[in-house]
Amino acid sequence: ESYRVALHRPGAPLIIERAGESAPVTADEKAEETERVTRNLRQTQPDWRWNGPPIPERKPFFRRIHAGRDGRIWVEVALAGVQVEDPAYDPRNPESVPDRWREPVALDVFESDGTYLGRIRTPLEFSTSPLPVFDGDRIWAVTRDELGVQRVVRYRVERSGG
Repeated sequence: ESYRVALHRPGAPLIIERAGESAPVTADEKAEETERVTRNLRQTQPDWRWNGPPIPERKPFFRRIHAGRDGRIWVEVALAGVQVEDPAYDPRNPESVPDRWREPVALDVFESDGTYLGRIRTPLEFSTSPLPVFDGDRIWAVTRDELGVQRVVRYRVERSGG
């Protein structure tokens, strides 16, 4: 229900804490992820079966932490998945794997002194792989269009309320 980040600095560490609610994982999203993992592992071990704990009901509160070039701290928080169309999926082809769930990217942004600036929700095509570059109110990231062509996009963070 919250996350806490400790940045170890000379003198005393900087502690950042945010409260909230973790994102749910739907039954359909779980099923697709289980199928994806099973297919991947069966490529190296054909008789592999899921033998670990089930996929949890809720996602971890955050995915990763990014450092801005200007010292800002960008915490990538987990959101509920959204179902999208997968035009490449062919249920008649046993090699075709559905990819119908996307998790939008949201980032909690903090100044280098720990001051919370707000949460940014990115467009669905935004990706954190490869890692974006964060600098002030700008983000450079690689996106893919509907044909899978990559391009570098610069986003400008606009603050509401001045």
